[in-house]
Formats: sequence, C-alpha cells, structure tokens
Amino acid sequence: MATEKLIQVAIVDDHQMFADGLAHLVTSVNKSYRCTTITSPLAAIRLVDDGQKFDLIISDLIMDSLNGIAFIKALRARGVRAPILIVSGISTAPPVEEALRLGAQGFLPKSSSSEMLAEALDTILGGDIYLPPQLWNAYTDSDRSPGNKCDTVGTELSQRQLEVLQLVSQGFSNREIADALNVSENTVKTHVKRLFKQLNVNTRAACVRMAQSMGHI
Repeated sequence: MATEKLIQVAIVDDHQMFADGLAHLVTSVNKSYRCTTITSPLAAIRLVDDGQKFDLIISDLIMDSLNGIAFIKALRARGVRAPILIVSGISTAPPVEEALRLGAQGFLPKSSSSEMLAEALDTILGGDIYLPPQLWNAYTDSDRSPGNKCDTVGTELSQRQLEVLQLVSQGFSNREIADALNVSENTVKTHVKRLFKQLNVNTRAACVRMAQSMGHI
C-alpha cells in the first residue's frame, strides 16, 4: 500500500506558545501534516536561503522583526512558490487585498474555529484562495480598480488562474466557472479580481485581450 505523502508546513509566529498550539491543531486536522515552528520570519528566510522546502507556510501578520506583508515579499522575491496563509489577531480591518496581491493564498483570523482552519488548509493546498465569510464581501466588493501602472510583483499566473482565465475567454459566467471547477463562486470572483489587478485591466473583455497578447491563452 502506498505511503501517504507528508505535507511540510512552516508555522511562523514570534509567540512560541501560539506557534506550538497552532502546530498541534494543524496536525490534529490532518495526520499527513508535519509542522516546523519558527519564531522569527528572519529565521524562516534563512532556512529558505539554506534550501529548506515547505509545502505550505502559515505566518502571523504582526511580528516584531518583520511583518507578514514584508515576509510575503521576501519569500516571493526568493522564488518561493509555496502557498502562504496569513493569520492575524488584529481587531482593525486586515490588509487582505495587499496580502493577496503580493502572493498570499489566504487570510484567517486567529479567532477562527478548527473547522475553518481545516477548510482553509484544504482550499489553499488545492490551489484556491481562502477567505472566511466575513472577509469575502469586504474584498470582492472593493471598488478600487487598477491604476495606470500595474503594481503587482509580476504577471506569472497560477494553474488555477489560467483555468479561470480560459473559461472567462469562453464567455463563462462566474457561476458557470464555479460549477466547472467545483469551487465556490466567491473563490471565482476573487480569482477574477486578482487577474484584473495582475493584468491591469477593468473588464473581462480587456482581461482576455491582455492575456492573449501575453500568451497566457
């Protein structure tokens, strides 16, 4: 019988007790997860520089040496493609849009249930974006549109983004794309919004034209 593949998870939080507790919770929802707790984002970066590979990175947002947003930038600048889940206990509006724009795959409040954590991990490792219900509307209803200059870290698209883009080019609605890919319509809306920002466009037609000119479809 084939051995179940272990999933290497880095948990980056400068509070050791929380990091240990989250590691215990993560391994309890799926026995294939193997957690490494790291109490400094700078230490995590050193591990990456030394060649350490992770399948998933879970990072706090507010840390003394480097905040979660800067941590995402540093990882992506080093070519790290592992999905990143940001967790946060802040009471103010979290910078969800900036985190996703820079390459995070999800955002989860520290007050979330273990069931929500399990859903987030499954969603992100499945190649999709995860936001809890209370953050979906705040993100997808944002009226900010791309400026004259694209401010993303690049126009490299994920496999799921390419799948969404292909269906958009065929005239599928968000609901139809969600049905075709077996994901939620909110997830599709988020992918489309990110595509607009990455390609610096405002409409689906312009998105398709830009993607075609760049060879994505």
